[in-house]
Amino acid sequence: MHLTLRTLLFTVLLAPAFTALYTQTDAKLRYDYTRLDPLEDVAGEGWLKPAESFNRTRFYTSAGIGAGAYLGFGVGLYSIWYKGYELEGFHTFNDWPEWEQMDKVGHVFTAYFFNRSAFAGLRWAGVKRPAARYTALGVANLLQATIETMDGFSSNWGFSLSDMGANLAGSLVFTVQDILWREQRILIKVSNDFRPVPDVPVVRNDGTTGNLGYVVRERFGGNPFERFLKDYNTQTIWLSVNPAAFIPKSPLPQWLNIAVGYGVEDVYGAYGNVWKEDGVGFSYRPDDRRRQWFLSPDLYLSRIPTKKRWVRLALGILDFIKVPAPTLEYSRGTFRGRWFG
Repeated sequence: MHLTLRTLLFTVLLAPAFTALYTQTDAKLRYDYTRLDPLEDVAGEGWLKPAESFNRTRFYTSAGIGAGAYLGFGVGLYSIWYKGYELEGFHTFNDWPEWEQMDKVGHVFTAYFFNRSAFAGLRWAGVKRPAARYTALGVANLLQATIETMDGFSSNWGFSLSDMGANLAGSLVFTVQDILWREQRILIKVSNDFRPVPDVPVVRNDGTTGNLGYVVRERFGGNPFERFLKDYNTQTIWLSVNPAAFIPKSPLPQWLNIAVGYGVEDVYGAYGNVWKEDGVGFSYRPDDRRRQWFLSPDLYLSRIPTKKRWVRLALGILDFIKVPAPTLEYSRGTFRGRWFG
């Protein structure tokens, strides 16, 4: 069932990519992605064309869109993550050992996403590259720091130095690449298998029966958006590398990437798979918590040849998604293949 949903989402979200790919008349068309406007030679003038000098109206438009998106995200995050939990004085908390570090790679992804988005908006507004580069770095870490500050006042969490380190690392993945190459040759992406809540009976030695679905709903939520954020079993974070950028004279397509992913499985608690259901304690396969590594082809969506700026914008927005493709998984010393990863 979840593969059907995933295929549907894949088809709807990525239809522009395949439309651009298969309708492009010049399959060998290659752009210089270090330029302010890679489509300058093939796309016409218009509102989406990056400004060559600072444009105050565009700057405030970009800042307003970013602030509105973050406000909406913050309200949603508060409702999902913090609402209903007690507050206390600001405090720190060492959460490095939790969740097999899957939450840390999630912070790396989010900071990279914020950084890349802020940089794109600033460059569209005509901000010079060095200023846009370091402003975006500051914006990404400021946005992440506000989340950490909310953690610091929550009785269930605390301000995490390791989270802040992961935030800085993710944002620097963008910044360092822009310093070295003036382009992003390595993307950080996310995928989610959108699996249903598991209906798995859990039986104690005394015959009392619970259900794994109870703790999944309790800790990760029941709706898809909550589980997308909270259920690390359904997530994979990817480093998606563009070989053609490193070998510019190769015949490789500019849009073809190779991705390495990290995920976890059978992880239903920060330290262990234990919970209480109606006051009775349960445990689920505590020795089966495991890390996973993946290798899979991917698409650099915004590098699919197109002569339309709105198509490239749509593909760029979708560039944070790992395209489902056949995947090789390594876990617990063994390899296995997957149709989608």
